[in-house]
Amino acid sequence: MDTESQIRQAAVAGMFYPATAGEIRSKLDSWSQKAKERTAGLRVSGKILGGVLPHAGMDYCAHHALPFFELLRQAGQQPDTVVIVHPNHSGYGPPVSVDGHCAWETPLGRVAVDPELAEATSLPVSSRAQLREHSSEVIVPYLQYYLNEGFRILSVNILQQREEIAREVAERIISGANQTGRRVLFLASSDFSHFLSPEESTPLDDKVLEKILEKDVSGVEDMVHQHRVSVCGYGPVMALMEFAALTDPGYHVDLLSRGHSGEVIPSGKVVNYISLLFSSIHKQTGETS
Repeated sequence: MDTESQIRQAAVAGMFYPATAGEIRSKLDSWSQKAKERTAGLRVSGKILGGVLPHAGMDYCAHHALPFFELLRQAGQQPDTVVIVHPNHSGYGPPVSVDGHCAWETPLGRVAVDPELAEATSLPVSSRAQLREHSSEVIVPYLQYYLNEGFRILSVNILQQREEIAREVAERIISGANQTGRRVLFLASSDFSHFLSPEESTPLDDKVLEKILEKDVSGVEDMVHQHRVSVCGYGPVMALMEFAALTDPGYHVDLLSRGHSGEVIPSGKVVNYISLLFSSIHKQTGETS
């Protein structure tokens, strides 16, 4: 039976997103209408495998995150479990871990964690890795707003962002999904360049983005290190790329939106946001439409 100690309480409500359900819904109602307009001419022919989404404050990055969720809604996909793979900003926990709570709480209510999938991945379990970590939490209100009730989440925290760890995470998630029969949506939580001018940061992000679009996992890590690109979640992005390639080697990547924090509050030092959609060209087993 759930106890309060097993519930992950919202750590950044009132900071990264509103502290009340009414305010969250009001903002998303307004922004989702704009996202519908932006995606009106877009159609996804295959199954949505996952996406890269920003994890900054809602006021800064929701405009770039919501097109992904609008396309998910248009596609009529309802995953059993949303796997949110994210970086570790605090330094707590092992190199990679799954969350050990039984549910997460936001002002919109509680979302159950998927313990069966977590166990089936055989990844280390750490609730400590989630202490004050925002990069998975900020995604949850979007899920609560867009998805029907009944979905679960699994938060995967990557502290050491390396290609081999990304590959292991992807393999473990696929293995766990096969064992449990879960329909999984894989979300990679990441912002792009931090605290540079748009003129400086855009060409740097382009180097990483080019490798993502080329499906070159090693190239992503090489670009980040070679050019010191401050993409905080390149490990989760590489994990999504590995997941997509293992699911369908011919997968598509579509750039949905990009921008930066200076578009909301003018500044010479901005954080960049890019959202990407990963989809399969093949129907999955049991898929009828």
